[in-house]
Amino acid sequence: MNQIEELPNLDILAEDNIRTLHLPKNRLVKPLAVTFVGIPAAGKTSLTNTLAQALPLAVLSEEEMLKFLAPRLTFFERGEERILSLATKTMEALIARGISCIFDHNVKKKAYRDYIRKVVEKAAGASVLVYVDIPKEVAYKQLSAANYQVSRGDKKGVIMNKDLFEYEVASTEIPTTDEHPFVYQPKNAASLNSLIGQISKFGGMA
Repeated sequence: MNQIEELPNLDILAEDNIRTLHLPKNRLVKPLAVTFVGIPAAGKTSLTNTLAQALPLAVLSEEEMLKFLAPRLTFFERGEERILSLATKTMEALIARGISCIFDHNVKKKAYRDYIRKVVEKAAGASVLVYVDIPKEVAYKQLSAANYQVSRGDKKGVIMNKDLFEYEVASTEIPTTDEHPFVYQPKNAASLNSLIGQISKFGGMA
């Protein structure tokens, strides 16, 4: 796959999407688009929020874009290519304005990641891929806890069963060396500071 199929009126959708975002006031010298590879319950959303607090990054949320793009779709019909199409066009528009961003989503396929990188680089930005490296057993334990919170009404979200979890794990393509991913290990206390330092150094501060 050379690209993600584009939605109709994508430029307009991307601009509408940008108007819903909280845009950082500060800028990196080199605008960055940060994307993730990480199985369900790996901690991508928590990491997204932490990185957005530490660095000037506009947050693109899969959940919020799904509401914006197709509010009637269920989790099982969420249309990953639609979300990726809108996210990529939004990243392109932000990078062209010198605004760095982070996409809270598991970009499972290498072909998708390669396409995003090409689009970002064409817009004069740099693509940063973060691999959230967590054992499957640990992630599933965290997923079970999250499912329990959702079932009790203590947390918003959907319940992901084990079969869907296993499918998501099996269909996630681990980054290859030529993608030059930054590796984050949630259970390693030093890993977060190292990741923030790597991203900051890569983009620099204006």
